[in-house]
Amino acid sequence: MQTNRRNAFTTIRTDGGLLPADLLVRIAEGDRSIDGLTPESYHLAKSERLNEAATRAWNRLQGAWEGFRGGMDRLPESDAGTTLTRERWLLILFQELGYGRLQTARAVEIDGKSYPISHVWQATPIHLVSFRQELDRRTPGARGASRVSPHSLVQELLSRSDDHLWGFVSNGLRLRLLRDNASLTRAACVEFDLQSMMEGEVYSDFFLLFLLCHQSRVEVPEGKTVEHCWLERWYNTSLREGTRVLDRLRDGVEQAIEALGGGFLSHPANTALRDKLRAGTLATQDYYRQVLRVVYRLLFLFVAEDRDLLLLPAGEDARLAAARDLYIRYYSTQRLRRLAERRRSARHADLYRALRLVFAKLHSGCPELALPALGSYLFAPTSTPDLNDADIANADLLAAVWNLTFTADGNVRRSVDYRNLGPEELGSVYESLLEMHPDVHLEAGKFKLRVAAGSERKTTGSYYTPTSLVNCLLDSALEPVLDEACKKPDAEQALLDLKVCDPACGSGHFLIAAAHRIAKRLAAIRAGEDEPAPKSIQHALRDVVGRCIYGVDINPMAVELCKINLWMEALEPGRPLTFLDHHIRAGNSLLGTTPALMKRGIPDDAFKPIEGDDRAVCSELKRRNRDERRGQGHLPFGQPQWIKLGNLVQSFANLTAEDDSTPEALAAKEQHFVELVCSTAYENARMLADAWCAAFVCEKRRNSPLEITEAVFRRWEDNPHHITLAEKEELLRLRDQYNFFHWHLAFPEVFRPKPTDQIGEDELTGWAGGFDCVLGNPPWERIKLAEKEWFAERSPEIAGAPNAAQRKRMIEALKQSNPSLHAAFLADLRKADGESTLVRDTGRYPLCGRGDVNTYSIFAELKRTLLSETGRVGCIVPSGIATDATTQYFFRDLTEHQALVSLYDFENRNGIFAGVHRSYKFCLLTLTGPARPHKQAEFVFFAYEVEDLAEADRRFTLSAEDMALLKPNTRTCPVFRSKQDAELTKYIYRRVPVLFREGSDEQVEENPWGVKFLRMFDMSNDSELFRTREQLESEGWQLQGNVFERDGQRFLPLYEAKLFHQFDHRFASYADIRDFQSSDASTRNLTTTEKTNPDVVVLPRYWVPAEEVAARLGRDDSTYVLTDTDVVESERRAAAQRRQIVFGDLPKSSLAAGVQADCQSNRRTDRNRYLDSGLCIGRHGVVDTASGNWLLAFRDVVRATDERTGIFAMIPCTALGHTGSVLCPLRRNNDG
Repeated sequence: MQTNRRNAFTTIRTDGGLLPADLLVRIAEGDRSIDGLTPESYHLAKSERLNEAATRAWNRLQGAWEGFRGGMDRLPESDAGTTLTRERWLLILFQELGYGRLQTARAVEIDGKSYPISHVWQATPIHLVSFRQELDRRTPGARGASRVSPHSLVQELLSRSDDHLWGFVSNGLRLRLLRDNASLTRAACVEFDLQSMMEGEVYSDFFLLFLLCHQSRVEVPEGKTVEHCWLERWYNTSLREGTRVLDRLRDGVEQAIEALGGGFLSHPANTALRDKLRAGTLATQDYYRQVLRVVYRLLFLFVAEDRDLLLLPAGEDARLAAARDLYIRYYSTQRLRRLAERRRSARHADLYRALRLVFAKLHSGCPELALPALGSYLFAPTSTPDLNDADIANADLLAAVWNLTFTADGNVRRSVDYRNLGPEELGSVYESLLEMHPDVHLEAGKFKLRVAAGSERKTTGSYYTPTSLVNCLLDSALEPVLDEACKKPDAEQALLDLKVCDPACGSGHFLIAAAHRIAKRLAAIRAGEDEPAPKSIQHALRDVVGRCIYGVDINPMAVELCKINLWMEALEPGRPLTFLDHHIRAGNSLLGTTPALMKRGIPDDAFKPIEGDDRAVCSELKRRNRDERRGQGHLPFGQPQWIKLGNLVQSFANLTAEDDSTPEALAAKEQHFVELVCSTAYENARMLADAWCAAFVCEKRRNSPLEITEAVFRRWEDNPHHITLAEKEELLRLRDQYNFFHWHLAFPEVFRPKPTDQIGEDELTGWAGGFDCVLGNPPWERIKLAEKEWFAERSPEIAGAPNAAQRKRMIEALKQSNPSLHAAFLADLRKADGESTLVRDTGRYPLCGRGDVNTYSIFAELKRTLLSETGRVGCIVPSGIATDATTQYFFRDLTEHQALVSLYDFENRNGIFAGVHRSYKFCLLTLTGPARPHKQAEFVFFAYEVEDLAEADRRFTLSAEDMALLKPNTRTCPVFRSKQDAELTKYIYRRVPVLFREGSDEQVEENPWGVKFLRMFDMSNDSELFRTREQLESEGWQLQGNVFERDGQRFLPLYEAKLFHQFDHRFASYADIRDFQSSDASTRNLTTTEKTNPDVVVLPRYWVPAEEVAARLGRDDSTYVLTDTDVVESERRAAAQRRQIVFGDLPKSSLAAGVQADCQSNRRTDRNRYLDSGLCIGRHGVVDTASGNWLLAFRDVVRATDERTGIFAMIPCTALGHTGSVLCPLRRNNDG
């Protein structure tokens, strides 16, 4: 197998992933899968060879270099050297690259700022300076380098100009290829060491320079924009292929973990390890975490070594230089990776013992190997206690290293470019492993990873947020905050005082991107130039990561991964890792309390029973709590414990500013943090906050260890020593089970609790302060236990039950057949109920804690409460945040308080999220703090790519008044494809009355059309009423048409939305579908031939008693019905083309006559008269047509966020699932 190595070039370096090394190798090799490598694309004759053209240029340039080098040696110090560098070398170089004789250019002016670029070819700036000028340092008095460095000058021009995309900068010794990096998180370029290339006669590297920097690569095709040049097309190719590389790397990481896990288990020296696992003193999951930390360490070393950031700088110190050489030759992971390529199979364990030594020395430092003291938990002995003395065979270690180092692409083995692989990409790979579980076979020495039930999407990387979306969100959420900070008198301090948080940070993708943007602004201010040098940004990055970045995640291993990614970005040679324990925390950021909630005490809702509670006990506790709240009427003397933090608030603020640049300072900072969180005041405040939450979820049965009512809570508030040992143990158990997280205690320097007398009665938080920017892509999961997923591996037969009612019966049977499984299910069900209670009943989420709660909406509400008065929120959430009924109160509050800045809606049609269905819709949501109201919010809908947001005709604005006009009842977001549609609709709505306006404190009810709504059957909650065909036939019921009859009683078919369509009540059926009662069954559309046969009827999955239908409809002689239903995926495309709604007010008697006449004549009815093309049902129809029992139905909008489109049909008067509501006319008197 051929191997493409990441270090294939000796004089070429690619930084920041601009053009990955792997792509450069393929270009140099003439990979035919890459477009643009033909002679014709380089303006050569078809018969010519690229290598021959490059050789001709090489031969001339060798002579030119000799002349230039001699000129440098003879040039007097008084000569700037610019003319020599250009005339004797660089102009000749670019001439050989096809640019002809470059002409000097005028300075480019942008927004009043001048960019004195020396040369320009078409839209490509080419800045050529003297060999005496460093590319990353400005030279006062030198043209093109006096204000900023030459590199920064070109980079700033590219970033600020819409007309320039790629550019070059060179001092004759080095040549850099740059691109507009406004959308990149790190400084990026491809650098060619011209001096080493020419003096070392490295023709192979020059050949790549020729291919990459040739005039044809930046040439703009006629009639096209700069985005169509070959370099940009190659750049986009690398982005597209990045996802496939990640998928291959993800597989390799999984195999590496299995190799390490199995290797430790199988080595004969690790008897103690196997005994611990066998005895249960070491849990399998804990063993997996230790193995994962070994992989984290390897990952860190790969990146640090390849970026030359790990070892102590040698400078002029010969001993350090020798130590560096010793490490690289005998102890480095670079050596391991070279050995892994040979795949030696020795059973010795010497390689891991050397690696173990490196791990240990990195924590405390080892000058003999030039290893700095990094400190941190990553390399601490306590992070891998059971592997510190373990052995692993060389073969197993090298197998793991090989899987981490190489990926296979067909017959080509490619090495992973860790130097330029961003932490956001690495995070997406390793984050997927956090949802996997190990299977350990001790006797066989095997260790395998399996996907946890319900976590398949997470392990495929479908939660990985593309960088393009992250950057777009930062533009709207973070950049305005940075602009405001940079305008303050002390801009440097203002930037360092910023606080940015992701409350579901995962591997830290958003935090790293934000840190780079802040660091670039900080470095620019310090350096006095808009495009600071990469070293300046790197130095600033360490300050930003340690002071400005905050994150929380429920998974402790994700927290560790986030820290590692931040450390890799902020690493500086010779300095320890930045202290992050106080800013990156583990916990459930959704489940906690606030000072305002605790001030109000224990609410009566805390005693709503959840799974396993005794309802009688709950009632007693609720009555007692109500009496205590009525009779208490006092607050504790002085300040309560959650306020009595003493100097802790200031101490936490001081902790952030403490130095950690030396091992001694880092150790002192770590110790200071431990003292703060272990202090009596802090622990008492945390225990009281935990108690408030525990009141909702503690077991409420006779003799339970914990009963927290108002009096108990107030007593503990007065004196925490009243908490007994048993009560404290139960509180700690619940804290660990639910991962309570109290923001004002986790980050007291951010959220400063107010005095109790300053907390308003309706206030939600009770603190001052907040984050300046809250970012992220939170989980999109329902807060409920999914029975099907829970039993998927534990009991597949229960998971595969045909419906919810049958599944519940099977679960109940587990009490006898498998009591341990039943107990485990009830325990997890109770926890899920408890989480739901904490979200719904505590008052923490008054706007989104209702209905069928999804975590994304709760996170959106949480982020808003975490925001400072002037801050911004930027998050990626499903578009339902603006359109769903369960989130209507949240969205209405946003618009009424002018908190909405923008909402950019995407449909996943082009697979932006690879593992998510292509019809799924999500949005980039940006909010603002109350001190920065936004009167007109900007919207874009139906975007497929980030580039679609730039189309002006897609963008439109809406105010709170517009929302009230277009959606007067729900105040959810109206959806439009274009600005024109939005303006036209507003024009219509100002002139046409609404169908129905609900009454409220703010408006009077209006019902100009005289209608009312009703929901008939819920497919889940009412499933006990549903019967299948097999069940009814086994009980003696006879099927007549599609109605079951027996002894004068009837079971009516349960219609679903998918069964009818436009003017067609017989659109689809479950008939002839094998096992059509299965939850996986699908319908088929009736053919035209079947529709012409009046005896063909629609068969459903379920039937419902006729009396249940009548009871829900409340039928009488005046009733006629209109039904609105959701639209299923298979019918969206056709419906999307229709934009009109036909509404008919048909009295029951006239409808019946029309139906009867039509059936008798067996002909098609007039559409304008009866609104139906398939009205007749024949002699076996569901209802006697003489009775007139028909429903006028229409399916709802094409999608939940689509155009106003109605799909109408006349359907028989039958049962209707929850995807449809029933619209009935109000009773009218004889006068009408």
